[in-house]
Amino acid sequence: MAPKVVVITGCSSGIGLETAVLLASDKENRFKVFATMRNLAKKAQLEIAAGSTLQKSLFIRQLDVTKVDSIDEFMDKINQEEGGVDILVNNAGVGQAGIMEKVTESQMKTVYDTNVFGVIRMTQAVTPGMKAKRSGHIINVSSVGGLIGVPFYEICVSSKFAIEGFSESLAPVLKQFNVSVSLIEPGTVQTAFVTNVAANKTGSFSVDEEIDPDVDELTQKLLKGTRTSGVSRLTNYMQTGAEIAKVIQEVILSDKPHLHYITSEVYKKLLAAMKFVDVTGDSIVEGIIQQQHWET
Repeated sequence: MAPKVVVITGCSSGIGLETAVLLASDKENRFKVFATMRNLAKKAQLEIAAGSTLQKSLFIRQLDVTKVDSIDEFMDKINQEEGGVDILVNNAGVGQAGIMEKVTESQMKTVYDTNVFGVIRMTQAVTPGMKAKRSGHIINVSSVGGLIGVPFYEICVSSKFAIEGFSESLAPVLKQFNVSVSLIEPGTVQTAFVTNVAANKTGSFSVDEEIDPDVDELTQKLLKGTRTSGVSRLTNYMQTGAEIAKVIQEVILSDKPHLHYITSEVYKKLLAAMKFVDVTGDSIVEGIIQQQHWET
């Protein structure tokens, strides 16, 4: 059996890099991985991690999910050379943190262009091929912050809420074509993402960072307290990119993949107590199908 064609966005570091290397290293050679990134100047870390899989089961490609032309060019080559995409992992993401009223429109657009529109653009690009083959799996890397609010992360969290709604709405439709949709929902992950929040100029969340002096005193106090408590959460609840990659691998190999995958047991218990009865999300998908009187 030919290996499944896997496309992963945001592979210069973190979850994307770890997932690409893990799947490409599969001993049964079940995957042909196209690890993509916006800036190929950042590919060195992935090349080193890929080792002997490079140019064999792992191929690095340029792809900017914020640009339609880049997506079209990439998809034209994949469709021509590989006959389409079997598995899409929408992992590329941009962070943002800080005081809501100080976030500029430009910063908001930067977050949404990657986290929301980037995911939608890529999903639109692969869906026709998956429908035609009656086979496929779309995996969107969301966050626990897509399920429950996080103070001072309002813009980033709202972008993840958008992807949760997008995926939950799309899953029942694509299930009719034997195409699965899954959401990966990590808590705090030890990757370069937090550092990139500042690098992307979308606000940062350092304990030592100066707070805007013209913001009211109560908000400043709340932010300082959140920063302090955040250090404790980072220490106690942190997962690695490799751990999340293993979850994604298990999701891909599942015969009946769920909609929701909360990767942290701590957050799973919290959310189960606060928000969910069925944390897999299966009842939501089946409920929507029943409401629409669709046959599965």
